[in-house]
Amino acid sequence: MSIPFGTVLYAAVKPIFKIYAIIGLGCFLARRNILSVSTCRDISDAIVTAIMPCLIFNNVVTNLKSSDIKNLGIIFFTGTLLFAIGVSLAASIGFLTKSPKRWLGGLLSVGLFPNISDLPIAYLQTMGKTGTIFSTSEVDKGVAYVIIFLASQVLYQFCFGLYRLISWDFREELRPKDEDDEVNLHSTPSLPIGNRSENAAENENDSSDHISTETKDDQSSSNSASLGSIQSEGDGDDDTHLHPPSASHGSAPVYLYSKDSSSSSRSRTARRRSRGSSGAPMTKLDSISSMSRATELRHLPSQGMTDVINEYSEYEGLRSNELRRTVSVTTDVAAEPVEDDEGKKKTISRRVIQFLRNFLAPNSVSLIVSIAIAMSPPLKALFVKSSFSIKDAPDHQPPLSFIIDIASYIGAASVPLGLLLLGATIYRLEVKKMPPGFWKTAVSVTAARLIILPIIGVGLTTGFYKGGWYGDDKLIRFVSVLEYGLPSATALVYFTAFYTDPNSDDHLQMDCLAVCLIAQYSILFITLPFLVVFTIKVSLDM
Repeated sequence: MSIPFGTVLYAAVKPIFKIYAIIGLGCFLARRNILSVSTCRDISDAIVTAIMPCLIFNNVVTNLKSSDIKNLGIIFFTGTLLFAIGVSLAASIGFLTKSPKRWLGGLLSVGLFPNISDLPIAYLQTMGKTGTIFSTSEVDKGVAYVIIFLASQVLYQFCFGLYRLISWDFREELRPKDEDDEVNLHSTPSLPIGNRSENAAENENDSSDHISTETKDDQSSSNSASLGSIQSEGDGDDDTHLHPPSASHGSAPVYLYSKDSSSSSRSRTARRRSRGSSGAPMTKLDSISSMSRATELRHLPSQGMTDVINEYSEYEGLRSNELRRTVSVTTDVAAEPVEDDEGKKKTISRRVIQFLRNFLAPNSVSLIVSIAIAMSPPLKALFVKSSFSIKDAPDHQPPLSFIIDIASYIGAASVPLGLLLLGATIYRLEVKKMPPGFWKTAVSVTAARLIILPIIGVGLTTGFYKGGWYGDDKLIRFVSVLEYGLPSATALVYFTAFYTDPNSDDHLQMDCLAVCLIAQYSILFITLPFLVVFTIKVSLDM
């Protein structure tokens, strides 16, 4: 029986009201400094460390079974096509519209990574309330499919290192100046290598005690900082933690790892102290009065993008690491060429370790464990009722059903919090200066993400269906098309802030990103319902 058009239209528009209402609330809380930048960071940490893993565990274990393993492969393949087509469109747009070369990596990231988790989950959960389109059980399974899409994004973004695309835009800023090289190589020729590195950092940063101290502490340690993985969320996951208010948050959350964790921690601590106490060292009195400062913050002007950059930027640490690396390469290697090969071997081994370490992030562990349980009937029967026979607990429920109850209760907070953080992020977007003619790039990116990609998604899923890939499972087709119609992830704001110089007035990369995000989220309320209606009535013929 065909569903009336009016019913489909209302079911498609209704989730938008909820999504934008929560995003609007996030904007309001950010405006009042209730969701301050540091608060958003802490909430994002909580999401990617505990809340999102619970959501993943609950939905995957409850709704997937061993016969769904084929669908998991299809989702990964569909996600791969989504990312490949998105980045190809972005590269074409950059070439045709002559986008700023200093924003090439950011442009590719905008095309590569959609807001792949919070928005589709919120959309599905709202549609399942009435059961007119999909039943509650179908929607829960759809959420599990979304989580697999998120896993595919995390694999490419973090495990395969595509987050580094953004760092390409800052290669000039992070590269030492010629004068700095002269200081590093020639100013103190009689000193040992370690002291030359120390003095070079001091000369480069006369106004900052932090950098010179960091250099002294790190003479015997590895001197490179890198981004790492999520989850994812992200990223958020807990990035050093760099937060998308994730998993996308916005967002998928994200993990940022710094190889030099001690110096990275000192860098962040120094910035927070300077913001909280005008550069004075933290005292017991400062700690006791932190709550009153938080209250006072609500009476101050709303925090903006400058505060986001100050919170997340590791520019000073990254640049000083680059200086030390230059000294090492131009002196040690010149004297002992054999060290170059050993250094390369160490770099490869570090990258392999980093790749494997990404799988130890909370979201990754939760996903791996939950898929293993879902694909094993005896294990799944311990948590949820299934066809496999096992003795129930005294309450006639599976023996470990209480774990599912806990995960369900905690995981339910993930999407609302993610949307609140999304609203706070959008509120803080600001454009100080738009490059001449950049509006063509912004319009093209918005059209590619919200119009061209959905059309391609409909075509691909229809072809897969006719090829027998989906069978009679309409839900996976719907979720796949939905993923092709999403805007770019706002977590990119935090990745960009990570590399941005907080002391510079030139934030071209952040300005370009802000324009594109504002344009996309401004018309999403039109494009997404239209895509849903078309998919249900035409593609799925419901």
